[in-house]
Amino acid sequence: MKFKKKKSPSNAEKERGKEILFSLKILMNVLFTLLIFQAFLILPRPEDPDLEYYTLNQIFSENIPKLLVILVGLILVGIYWIQMNRQLGNLVRSSPLHASVGLAQMICLMLYLYFVRFDMEFDGLIIALQMQSVFLALAGFLGAFNWLYARRHELTSDQINDFEERSMFFQILPEPLAALFSLPFAAMGSEAWSISFLIILPLSYVCRKMGESKKVSSE
Repeated sequence: MKFKKKKSPSNAEKERGKEILFSLKILMNVLFTLLIFQAFLILPRPEDPDLEYYTLNQIFSENIPKLLVILVGLILVGIYWIQMNRQLGNLVRSSPLHASVGLAQMICLMLYLYFVRFDMEFDGLIIALQMQSVFLALAGFLGAFNWLYARRHELTSDQINDFEERSMFFQILPEPLAALFSLPFAAMGSEAWSISFLIILPLSYVCRKMGESKKVSSE
């Protein structure tokens, strides 16, 4: 995927971009840490007055669908965190639009977690599962757009070559595609919805092969 280069930024713009990138890295890491912390708070707590369990086995055996939803959330939030750090680590600067899209991505993940809590409260409400799929997909596609924007506007480091930049784009796609795939499974319940995310395994393989085919075709 070739990009027409934009007019080179001024030195002042480059310096501002570096400061924006530094602030964005700090903000993203703080927000992702809070997201994971909040996800753990959703788990059944011993001090909850509504709990009538006497063993851990009771808690886990009677809350399998809820625990599966939380597990999927933790795994995907962790994947997005790793992807975000890889993207930001390969940039030399950011821009106001690039940072804004990154924040929009984080808002989508926060809304996703909100609907996880909504799902816990109303015991597998279909609309809550559907909204989780929607906001996970939006977060992923915003990340893909942001990486394309970074390439288009020369925000990426000279240390990463064109093939690596394209490969990273394809590595971003499996998670949002899996989220879209899971959308109709929400009507079948929490367990079916959670299991549907296993499609991420073949999707990762296909996307990796697509990235490799781009390398072959460019050669």
